[in-house]
Amino acid sequence: MSKVLIYRDYGVGDLTGLCYGLENYFKPKGIDVEFTDSASIIKEDALKQNVMLFVMPGGAATPFLQKLQTLGNDKIRDYIKEGGNYLGVCAGAYYACTKVLFETDVKELSITRESELLGLIDASAVGTLHDELHIRPYMKNEASAAAVRLKWADDEIHYAHYHGGPKFIGDENHMTVLARYADIKDNPPAIVSSVYKKGYVVLSGVHFEDKGSDLLKTLHHMRLDFDEATKVADTLVKNEHSRLSLFNKTLALFER
Repeated sequence: MSKVLIYRDYGVGDLTGLCYGLENYFKPKGIDVEFTDSASIIKEDALKQNVMLFVMPGGAATPFLQKLQTLGNDKIRDYIKEGGNYLGVCAGAYYACTKVLFETDVKELSITRESELLGLIDASAVGTLHDELHIRPYMKNEASAAAVRLKWADDEIHYAHYHGGPKFIGDENHMTVLARYADIKDNPPAIVSSVYKKGYVVLSGVHFEDKGSDLLKTLHHMRLDFDEATKVADTLVKNEHSRLSLFNKTLALFER
């Protein structure tokens, strides 16, 4: 039986929404959803065990690098070269590009990296989008988050949770732009895809797995980010059908 593997190791954020969404989509199709980590990938060849999709979630990309360089990265690339699929969300999307430019205007947060990344799509992952979205530079709470509108390639508008992810800058002849940030000047790419040898790669700058109702459950009036978080959650709740449609149509791309 084929399976989906979610990376769960140092640096990974909350996986509740992602796991729930993947299980709801794939389990009715007879595809299991399981977890893996750097040791399993490197020492046990976990990606050679009938994996139809490898998911690198959000969190922090630098710890991914610390655990996976160099052999782990090679194992991931080999898996995709031979026909595997990769879904990178937020930090997992930064990690899969050829260059990272993170908070370059905030000295304390700034990260620039051009080596030791996966390099699955020839593009720069540039974030965060705090200036464009009029939110704060990256923090772990909702003060640096937003409910954003994305325009899919067919012009359908979808809502999603943005929290620290990138836009993708590169030659658009070498990648497919699936969705763009609808309310940012020049509508930069928000979700992109590309073929990598025999495999397929999709990268998302947004957390399209996050439900507004789940965000609401975490709120209480003593939170310093209560106002921002409530606004984001309420917008996502009102547009849940739109978010779910975005999530499902993205996963459908791997059923090729």
